[in-house]
Amino acid sequence: MSTEPTKPHVSAKKRYIVLLTVIAFVIVGWSGAWVYGKSVLSDQIDLHMARMAGRGHEVGCADLGVAGYPFRYEVRCRVFTSKGRFGAEGNLGSLNGVALVYNPWHVILEADAPAAIAVPGSGVSGELSWDTARASIKYSLDALGDLDMVLTKPELAYRDMHSVATASSEKAEFHLRRTPSLPDGVDGYVSVDALMLESVPDLKAPLDLRAHVQLKNGSPLLSGANLALLTQMSGGKLPIQLVFSEIKTGNSRFGASGDLILDGAGLLSGQVKLSLSNPEQALAIVKPLFPPQNNGFAVAEGLFKSLKPTITDSDGNPAIELPLAIDQGMMRIGFVTLGWIPPLFQAGI
Repeated sequence: MSTEPTKPHVSAKKRYIVLLTVIAFVIVGWSGAWVYGKSVLSDQIDLHMARMAGRGHEVGCADLGVAGYPFRYEVRCRVFTSKGRFGAEGNLGSLNGVALVYNPWHVILEADAPAAIAVPGSGVSGELSWDTARASIKYSLDALGDLDMVLTKPELAYRDMHSVATASSEKAEFHLRRTPSLPDGVDGYVSVDALMLESVPDLKAPLDLRAHVQLKNGSPLLSGANLALLTQMSGGKLPIQLVFSEIKTGNSRFGASGDLILDGAGLLSGQVKLSLSNPEQALAIVKPLFPPQNNGFAVAEGLFKSLKPTITDSDGNPAIELPLAIDQGMMRIGFVTLGWIPPLFQAGI
């Protein structure tokens, strides 16, 4: 009797063994690659923390861990803390990050509320809560690439030695990315939808805020520098292009654009084009933001109401345009003082 019919069975068995061997090698190789990627990711986290510490900004993460095998990297931080060079302290509820194995340089973050900041000895403190807080971060070998952050239903409470302020909105967004046309440039964009200032009860209408700024020498921001350090690195004068900014409520709009300088004390100076559509309604809405006996606002109100529209705004509505001069935070139109922009940072923090 011939044994030839058994050969296909033996061949199939060999193929099955080869297939299992290949699968085993793939699993071992994938596991090794995942473990190597985990070590690279952990090293990058340590590197960025060390770089920020070298700039005087200490960052801590309780119970830091990396998981997610086999297809993702999941970074978990139970409590995130930070401390500035001169005592400013901040903390954040649990922070979770996820990156795909084949693209570990793109991290999706989600944070749990609240976030709090305090400056001991100054009486300044603040707390921010939200429904959801998510961010998309793209890394390079030595710095951040792009940062996109969105908060839904944020609520802010601020306190200092003289006042208490509360605010809420439907959504807030922040975007930071390199400027394609400038080697060291950075573009920042912020928007706040339906902002309500609860601490100003007479301001009943919600506000929509938008701003786009460009920093020609802003790339150190992506490596952990803050505005104070960035200004110091620019010789105490940081050029800022205000591409546009606006405050909208109903069919009224305040807009501004121009070139500014931020000095070492955190104060702005420069020349700005100010535009205003539907001035009577807009002034009536923002009037509660000014002190009741503010003579400068009354003068400005009369000036705006006396002018005729000369341009159209971004929505096509008639608008007036005026030159606004800013000198170390003090805003003026001609001889009319409109108010003062507080420092964007406290010197040394």
